[in-house]
Amino acid sequence: MDGRDTILTIGSLFSGIGGFELGLERTNGFKTIWQCEIDPFCCKVLEKHWHDVKRLSDIKQMGIEEEIPYVDLICGGFPCQPVSIAGLKKGVEDERWLWPEFYRIICEVRPRWIIIENVRNLLSIEKGRLFKKITEDLSKL
Repeated sequence: MDGRDTILTIGSLFSGIGGFELGLERTNGFKTIWQCEIDPFCCKVLEKHWHDVKRLSDIKQMGIEEEIPYVDLICGGFPCQPVSIAGLKKGVEDERWLWPEFYRIICEVRPRWIIIENVRNLLSIEKGRLFKKITEDLSKL
């Protein structure tokens, strides 16, 4: 394992079919502990490849009834439809704008590392205000 004696743990938000987890685990330095995905098809794919991993379906319910297990790294790409040039570009007015939930989970878990992915238009939508808010939120941590 390249001189490392510790495996870092992963929590995945908006997991999709597990792209982040797969890439990280292939380095032999990471192990997925939990995933959060609401799409039924994606959940079937995740179950096939990570059958022993805790799976949560609704980010809005995470941490409400039970504590979210600590992980070293949280990764994910919150839904891009609110900011994508292919969408209606409603930003925070879109019910799919879930950055606040992503941030809430980061604050609750307090991982050592975070990997966040989204679309290019995030930088410019609403004259950069949404991106600025995300960077301000992260700088608070």
